Amino acid sequence: MTTPKADHYLEALTPSGDTKAEYMGEFSMGFPEFDENGEEVTRTINVPWTTIKDIMAAVRARAERRATAES
Repeated sequence: MTTPKADHYLEALTPSGDTKAEYMGEFSMGFPEFDENGEEVTRTINVPWTTIKDIMAAVRARAERRATAES
């Protein structure tokens, strides 16, 4: 496997039509609820695109803080 360069990481962490198409549906979580018989079941819910963008922004911000601290 080839080692990604900084611009590859930046593209992967920048919200765009391409990253939305790539990441939507990739992340999900179980949500407990009760069925009509009162039994607990788990429904899988996709993580919203807004949450994915927030995570991308947090990763970029951390990288930028570390770069600033090292300079």
